[in-house]
Amino acid sequence: MGSRVGGLNTTGLPADKALAGVPRLLDDLQRLSEDVDSADIIFILGREEERVYAHRVILMARCKSFQTAKRGEVCRIPGCTVSPTAPGTPTPVRLPQAPPDTFKQFLLYVYTGKILLQDSSVFEMMALAQDLGVDELRNTCEDHVTSTLSVPSACTFLATAMDIQDRSAGGKSTAGFIERCVTYIGENAAECVKTNSFLSLPKEAVIKLISSDYLCLEEEDVWRAVLNWSKYQAGVTQPTAHWTEEERARVCQQLSYVINHVRLLLIDSQVFAEEVEPTGAVPMELSLERYRHAALPSKYPEASEDQRLRPRVSPHLFPGSLILGQDKSHFQRILNAWYGHAKQTWRLIYRASSHGYSASAFHRLCDGISPTYVIVLGTRGEICGGFSDAAWGRPMGKSYYVAADRAFLFTLYNHQDLPPTQFHLVKKPYAICYHPDSGPIFGAGADLLISSNCNSNMDSYSNLPHTYDGDGASPSILMGDYNFAVADYEVFAPINCSTKYPKNERYQ
Repeated sequence: MGSRVGGLNTTGLPADKALAGVPRLLDDLQRLSEDVDSADIIFILGREEERVYAHRVILMARCKSFQTAKRGEVCRIPGCTVSPTAPGTPTPVRLPQAPPDTFKQFLLYVYTGKILLQDSSVFEMMALAQDLGVDELRNTCEDHVTSTLSVPSACTFLATAMDIQDRSAGGKSTAGFIERCVTYIGENAAECVKTNSFLSLPKEAVIKLISSDYLCLEEEDVWRAVLNWSKYQAGVTQPTAHWTEEERARVCQQLSYVINHVRLLLIDSQVFAEEVEPTGAVPMELSLERYRHAALPSKYPEASEDQRLRPRVSPHLFPGSLILGQDKSHFQRILNAWYGHAKQTWRLIYRASSHGYSASAFHRLCDGISPTYVIVLGTRGEICGGFSDAAWGRPMGKSYYVAADRAFLFTLYNHQDLPPTQFHLVKKPYAICYHPDSGPIFGAGADLLISSNCNSNMDSYSNLPHTYDGDGASPSILMGDYNFAVADYEVFAPINCSTKYPKNERYQ
């Protein structure tokens, strides 16, 4: 059995000469894809039933939907219909949801490996690759979407992906990208809602966006974005005060589709009176409830599951965090709830993967700063850490311990099904510890110690509970074991700190 060594192939030829016949081979395969006379499969596509010919032997070599067909089957494409045919004539395979132009490009890829992806059809191509089982093409489509997602394109991608999901049997392959688009738009909402592609969104996509807890806008700006969308859809350009009755009716018709997903109870009273009510789009009962909420907020408990009362999570509370980004951004609100200031923003002062994993790098950038959040990412995805209202650094006197009043440890994600939980400080004189050869240390246990170069050793450990305690406390709750390695950790300090602390309690 031969092997390729030193740039030679199995025949001893240089690699470039061994591949010299490939361009001609691809040209021949492309001509074969256009040869109707030798074809034994005929795809009947879309409502117009456009016919595209293919060769079963090529499809069996390239598509899992043909490779996995059982005896007596031609293929296993979701949603297809295969009709019986006379011997010697091509077998018809009906794909009523397949767009003919995109399918032709897909078939060219199957024969030659050549593809030129377009933003307008990439999700159609991804659905075809999913349905017919061409994994490398599906991966190529995913890479294309990821690399081209931007403020101008995000809403277009979202609308296209949702449309494909609704009408294509392979639409399930787009579900992850719908969530990725929603997350990206949420993180860049202030810019995305100003684009023409946002104004052109179908109402289902608008509802998807404004129903998200992670749309990074104040609720007043969510309303303004929805109003602009409704005016655009209704063909109205004038401000509210200058609408004719016919224009008002058209705008209100568009607003009626989406207004129940705007959290009107959270909108500032003055904005509600000056900008929302004059549209005439708010039902009387909802308007009355809005004023009741403003007058008697105690009647609406903060822990209510009513989405209309739940503030949206801003992914910019901890800007720059790689640990608390995207689908983990909801943890940011939990940390702020524990801190006691729901809208507090933080600045990144240290990230191990950027500034270095050594103890000296941590102390150089973090000593002397308080309060701080230390957020730790485990190698299996665990997220834990600690808060200290005392500054890191060597204390006065002989002791290496630093007292604090409100320090705590926490787990945000673990493998023991414990929800986000605080572990309270029970021995205040030993809240944190300074050691020049170690990263952050919480407690005299130590309840949590991050070693120097923690990404390349197992010297980090947790001896919880000792100085800290709480529901579910154990040495394995934070990182799954007593000793562990760390993938990354970040340290944040508050911006414009107006310190306000909550009662130490488990987050519900």
